[in-house]
Amino acid sequence: MIRPCTSQDFDTIYSIVNDAAMAYKGVIPADRWHDPYMPKAELRAAINGGVEFWGFETEGTLVGVMGVQPVQDVTLIRHAYVLTSHRRHGIGGQLLLFLLARIGTPTLIGTWAASSAAQWFPG
Repeated sequence: MIRPCTSQDFDTIYSIVNDAAMAYKGVIPADRWHDPYMPKAELRAAINGGVEFWGFETEGTLVGVMGVQPVQDVTLIRHAYVLTSHRRHGIGGQLLLFLLARIGTPTLIGTWAASSAAQWFPG
């Protein structure tokens, strides 16, 4: 089930982001990597800056998240992460397709150039 995340999901979003980011340690440039990859203050700043997180829930547990942020006349897809234990099951693709169907503006999706897994899109 895909649903909007709420403030009660903050700690779970934080855990998902940092668990999933471990898969990209060594891919993310060393000068951009820190532990935790996304500190709580940075996550709060993203949310306060307009990132709205949506989550993918399996058996009542949030296992993937993706953020959308309207900026001027476009929408950014930001912070797309799936728990390591749930990767390669199409969760990220389902979140992306769901969000793209809801967005009524041009959309920009950013990822690391070296991340071939994040660049793959089920079309």
